[in-house]
Amino acid sequence: MKKDKQMNGALEESERRFHNLMEDSLVGICIIRQNRIVYQNSILKKLLGSLPESFENDFFDHLHPDDVEKCKDMYLQITSGRRHTAEADFKFYPPGVKGRKVTPCWVQCRISPINHQDENTILLQMMDITRIKEMEHLLTVKQKMSSLGHVAAGIAHEIRNPLTGINSYLYTLEDLCNSKIIEGDQIETVKQIVSQFQIASDKIEAVVKRVLDFSRPNSPKMVLIDLNKCIEDTVSLSAATLRKDDIEIEKSLESDLPKCYGDAHLIEQVLLNLINNATKAMGKNQKAKRIQIDSYCKDKRLFIQVSDSGPGIPKELTDKVFDPFFTTHNDGSGIGLSIARRIVADHNGTIEILRSKWGGATLSVELPIEKRRHST
Repeated sequence: MKKDKQMNGALEESERRFHNLMEDSLVGICIIRQNRIVYQNSILKKLLGSLPESFENDFFDHLHPDDVEKCKDMYLQITSGRRHTAEADFKFYPPGVKGRKVTPCWVQCRISPINHQDENTILLQMMDITRIKEMEHLLTVKQKMSSLGHVAAGIAHEIRNPLTGINSYLYTLEDLCNSKIIEGDQIETVKQIVSQFQIASDKIEAVVKRVLDFSRPNSPKMVLIDLNKCIEDTVSLSAATLRKDDIEIEKSLESDLPKCYGDAHLIEQVLLNLINNATKAMGKNQKAKRIQIDSYCKDKRLFIQVSDSGPGIPKELTDKVFDPFFTTHNDGSGIGLSIARRIVADHNGTIEILRSKWGGATLSVELPIEKRRHST
């Protein structure tokens, strides 16, 4: 009896040490025996939620569809004895949120068999690497944008050099027309040709300027600004163009909207790009053309939303529309939304695409109220 009691005490002490060791671990730990989860530590529960007991039937339901087969194959290789350990990174939905608009978390997973009374027992370890994956993505995007900026600047300069010569010749030709060296009916014909050349030249110059703006981003000069004033000033600037295109614009601006730190000129550039994008989205043949701009404050965050009555943005294009030089318009440069997102990011904000009340697109800009440290 005494020996049994000592053995039981030693067993309890061993279990206590095991439990403390598992709970003090920096990674999520799960023990699977005969395809059933028999233990999961608090880190794993915090990371992924409380996993269902049935591993084989329920666990894979919470994986991102892209990673299901990869994880199943890895698990099968371990349980069949083909591999001693296996590691992989995959995306995982915490239980209860699958199917909602929730971004999955990234985890690094390591699976290995452990000996336990000759039973098929698996040790599964998981570590949250979501932040690492986000930083890797941001670094990749930054490198691509940097390379693209250099290429864009080079192309812009190559275009601008001959464009300067073209404009010089156009001015000379215009002077000849005004001096009446060219006479008769030819004068009006030449003037029309010159005018068309000038319009085309101005368009090229505008594209070159936008490309250069894209390749040489300006750091925002952060001061306390009134977002409603930025909206009013931008709408006033766009009013003539909107009237010409028969576009009705509405504003719903929250009174006493808190001020925030930002660069008013850059915020106005964002708004102008969003309005221009909405204008192009509705086209010239659409009958009822409307744009609505809203501003409001929620949870210490400021929101500006630009909505249109156009056809909306297809779901498969919601990520692509912010890519540099991507456009669905024949006369678009594909830079406006890319510049807008970069400026918003420089203000520690975000921009996302929603659906408007008319079935079109809503570009929603979210900015912080409080001042944050910003490198200038």
